[in-house]
Amino acid sequence: MKSLFVTLLILGTVFAGYDYFLARPWERVIFEKGPKPAAVAQPTMPDHVVEDDGPMPPAPTAKPTDNWQPSVTNLPSKEFTPPVLQSVETITQNWKVIPKQAFPRTVILKKDVQAKMSVGSSTLRAGATVQAISADQGILTIAPTETSPARGSLPIIDTDFPEQILASYEKWKIARIDQARQVWLGAKTIKTGPSMDKSTLSNGLGIKFGSDGKPEQNPDGSYNLLLGIISSGRVTDVDPNKVTHWGIPELQTVDGKPTWVIPVRYETKTIFGLMEVNSRAFVRDQQLLRWVYESGEPLP
Repeated sequence: MKSLFVTLLILGTVFAGYDYFLARPWERVIFEKGPKPAAVAQPTMPDHVVEDDGPMPPAPTAKPTDNWQPSVTNLPSKEFTPPVLQSVETITQNWKVIPKQAFPRTVILKKDVQAKMSVGSSTLRAGATVQAISADQGILTIAPTETSPARGSLPIIDTDFPEQILASYEKWKIARIDQARQVWLGAKTIKTGPSMDKSTLSNGLGIKFGSDGKPEQNPDGSYNLLLGIISSGRVTDVDPNKVTHWGIPELQTVDGKPTWVIPVRYETKTIFGLMEVNSRAFVRDQQLLRWVYESGEPLP
């Protein structure tokens, strides 16, 4: 009975402590109640949520156009411009057109080839050195030696012939560009009209024209107009001593105007060695208009 009384006393003490210290004033049971605070009005929410993203951003500006271009250095107008030279493949039409002046020459075989003669044939092995006699439409005719009657044939590209010509072309190209540069340098200090330089006019006839403007031809076939042009340095590829044919002037219409055209054939150094090439000199109003190869490329 005593223990029950002690338990109830403890529980009462705990409840009294809670009622005094922990219970909200207006909910107390044993001690005096305090006032209940007034209800705080809760703000009403709108029917839909309105989001505030802040001030409107400025209107986007147009993206600048990318006008970048690679930088290209412009050559001065009076700067030397190297001539545009055709590739070896273009000159030879992919090794189908080889002038006869390119032969004979020693070549090295890249493939085996049969060399035939009246009494039989023999096999020339790849790596052998043979004589190239001629070429036609990309096919090379070869002989074992310079004096051998045996003949064989194989594609040009199956020998080192293209490599030989390419090496010659690189040397020729350097010389041709240098030649053109010398002409350009000389042209800056000479007149563009008919040259009266007497150093090549040993005949003493001077530069003369007919009543129709036709250049007069010397007894040996040459023209003092063209000899003077060569002497002045305006044309360096032509050596008067290596001209094999001075043609007769033909009156043609060039650029809508009457022009005298003189064929000139001469020997010069090419990628195939020394060769005779054809050229044409255009003369109008007693002046050299231009002097070009058959291809239309100006003579250096």
